[in-house]
Amino acid sequence: MSKVIAFSGSPIKGGNIEKALTAVVEASGLTAEIIRLYDLDIRVCIGCKKCAVTNRCVFKDDVNPVLDKIEAAEAVILSGYPSFSSVNAMTKVFIERLWPLRHNHMLTEGKVGAAVICGIGAQEFLEDYFTHYFQVYLQTNYLGALTLPGNAPCMTCGYGEDCKFSGFLRQYGPGAKVTPDKFQDFSHNPALATKARELGEAIGRAVREK
Repeated sequence: MSKVIAFSGSPIKGGNIEKALTAVVEASGLTAEIIRLYDLDIRVCIGCKKCAVTNRCVFKDDVNPVLDKIEAAEAVILSGYPSFSSVNAMTKVFIERLWPLRHNHMLTEGKVGAAVICGIGAQEFLEDYFTHYFQVYLQTNYLGALTLPGNAPCMTCGYGEDCKFSGFLRQYGPGAKVTPDKFQDFSHNPALATKARELGEAIGRAVREK
């Protein structure tokens, strides 16, 4: 089993979130696995509370094997992006499905926690959201979040320059054009690469010192 288990909440393969997660886990120097939530079959929690007995879910989807990996790991990294002033839906659904880990036995207590946040707007909200979740609900040693600038979906929908509701125009101003220089790319940002390395190294130290 990997010592670090990281979850990409982004639907974009090889996007900024996954690039940052890769940099963080590599810098930790620990065995690690990155799981794409969009590759999993994850049903919505229905609040049946049957997990209170077994610390596992009754649904026969992909979540219970993931719970096994989290329980065996020393560090957990979650990621997501702002969507309609909250965390994106896939990450939220997954977080709610981690409920079995906290019945009677806090199976994540004392593990090392961290987050990667990418997007535009509501980033401070997500920083607070992940801080509260890791510290209160998972009771981990939370080391903080790596926050990345993101790209508005309107930049690639085909109407971002003209739509009066465009998030791209809200970000860059009326008359702005979608040009290559406006796309944020983790790979081309040395300052973010340094922050990712520092977070990864902090995770490695925290795990080794446990």
